[in-house]
Amino acid sequence: MPSSHPAQPMTQPTAGPWPPLRKISRAIIARQPARDVLALIVEEALKVTGAANVAIGLRSDTAELLSFLAVAGENASEVMGLQIRVDDSLAESTLRTGQPSLFSDGMQIPGHGKVAVVPIVRDGSIIGALLALTRDEEGGSLTPGAEDAGLLGLFADQAAMALANEDLNRLCDDQARELAVLYHATRTISGSLNIQEVLNSVLDAVCQHLEHQAAVLFLLNDERTHLFIAADRGLSDEDREIQLAADGKVTSLALESGQPRIVNDTEAEPDLGYVTSQATTRSALIAPIRSRADTLGLIIVTSSQPGAFAENDMKLLDAVASQAGIAIANAWLYEDAMRRAEEATALYDISQHVSATLHMDRVFQFVADNVLSLLKVDKFALMLLDPREDRLVTQVCRGVDEEAFSKIRPRMGEGIPGWVYEWMTPTAVADVPADARNRTCPIHDEGIGIVSTICVPMAVGDEVIGVVLAMSSRRRLFTVAEMELLYTIANQAAVAIANAKLYQDARSKSMEMRRYFHRVARALGSALEAQDAPQLLSDLAVEMMRADRCAIYRVDGGSVLLHATSHFRATAPPDASLALGDGLTGWVAKRGHALTVDSLADEPRSRAHGWLSREKLASYLAVPLKTGRKTVGVLEIFTQEPRIFTQDEVKLLTQFTRRARLADRLVVDAS
Repeated sequence: MPSSHPAQPMTQPTAGPWPPLRKISRAIIARQPARDVLALIVEEALKVTGAANVAIGLRSDTAELLSFLAVAGENASEVMGLQIRVDDSLAESTLRTGQPSLFSDGMQIPGHGKVAVVPIVRDGSIIGALLALTRDEEGGSLTPGAEDAGLLGLFADQAAMALANEDLNRLCDDQARELAVLYHATRTISGSLNIQEVLNSVLDAVCQHLEHQAAVLFLLNDERTHLFIAADRGLSDEDREIQLAADGKVTSLALESGQPRIVNDTEAEPDLGYVTSQATTRSALIAPIRSRADTLGLIIVTSSQPGAFAENDMKLLDAVASQAGIAIANAWLYEDAMRRAEEATALYDISQHVSATLHMDRVFQFVADNVLSLLKVDKFALMLLDPREDRLVTQVCRGVDEEAFSKIRPRMGEGIPGWVYEWMTPTAVADVPADARNRTCPIHDEGIGIVSTICVPMAVGDEVIGVVLAMSSRRRLFTVAEMELLYTIANQAAVAIANAKLYQDARSKSMEMRRYFHRVARALGSALEAQDAPQLLSDLAVEMMRADRCAIYRVDGGSVLLHATSHFRATAPPDASLALGDGLTGWVAKRGHALTVDSLADEPRSRAHGWLSREKLASYLAVPLKTGRKTVGVLEIFTQEPRIFTQDEVKLLTQFTRRARLADRLVVDAS
């Protein structure tokens, strides 16, 4: 409708406007769509004014275009939906000044005469115009004057009312929808303190009220570096393995701002391509999950249609995310309190049980039972270092093929267990097959089926004796709290295992001592001559101490004299006599104290024994032979391999000589 110059006013129609206006008002009250009401307005205005065409045009958001949304009359189909520039339209003056305008037949619109234009005003702003055109041949029926503008103004006011009423109804509907969703979400999400039930309720509430292709709830990991999928709807198994970087363009914006956002076209946001592998995803809603001032994660809803989500959808998702944050935090607090109580009870139970038994196998089984129960894993292994092979050896395993897992015997630094043992550092591995440390000694091969694991060292003081593995056959991100729990259990188990080993060693040595004492008794009882006894005892000492040489010396005044030997070569016999205080033997005889030497080559006192340089013996142990407080002799043993003698071994050899009454026999022999 091109513009023209104002002309003479039209004539007033004979029909009154009140019945049509009441009809329009009833349509507005009945909450009919605004487009239907606008169509009704132009139809009724057409009848009342007797015009050839009546149209309603609304300004665009930029105020540059005028769009005709309702048209009645002869040329309705040609004008309906038409968009023209405001500056090129007949309504330009009215939209600019807010005053009605009348135009004559000089306006250059073929087939029409007069035109009346009135503004449509809402909340003080001019949002459009109502235009009425008369037939050229009839000259129209509108009369000049204020009544023309007033009559059309009534219809324009009805149009403004219809538009305002629709916006109000839409707002009420959105708020009612939001309240309904919040009510439903509050009842379902806050109705449980089980974290998984809460997560599922959150997505159920979202999916029930939003059209979606997929809905995903991401939570931040403990380090707050990545977002992992905690619950989802519409994802494939492959998609569930997706993790998002917390510092990504899309994720960091939502996490840091704490504000929801709409992505109308995912192709413009490359980071969103990692949310789902579905190529049909075109738009998305993102809302941060917050509890107080802490951000816990994100809810992302996707659609296969571009621009599928509106502002009210974003507000709705944000409201659900707010409820979710509170419910998740409460569930975590509850589960943390319950977990701590359960762990405290379990740790007390473990300490009581493992401290109450000295049977190593019982310790192994009890630790395995508690780790499987507390950490909710389906696989377990406990490995101890075998010092002879210098390898970690499986002592107990659960949930895996025992024969297959027992073949895994890593050295220090090999595989995940060997790395933990060497560095004495716990580790959690979400993807075992992909971990570089696992390549040197794989623990996930066929028959074992491990995907994720926690591995912690077992230490007694500063000494690491083995490792404990809690393993899962499905991908799992273990928490710091779970690692600390396993570490505590492992250390308690380590002390119990060390005590059990000491008990077993002591019991084994005690039984071994009984066997040797029985042999001593039989040997001494069967000896035909008393002088044969020292020789028998030296042979038994070599066997009992797993040594290579043994010599027995007798103190005679200021000298020590060789009395008996075992396993010495004829070409390199020990010293026949030494001065009291000389060399290793003389030192023990003079001081009356036991002596251990780890390395004879580095011991200055060994230089007094010339035969030692020919024999290449490595280590030495000697104990004094006493009657009362008087030293009457020395028993000494040598080993060819380097060896560190323990105090238990010193006590064992001393006890052996006392039980055999070797000192008394030397005194008898001397007399």
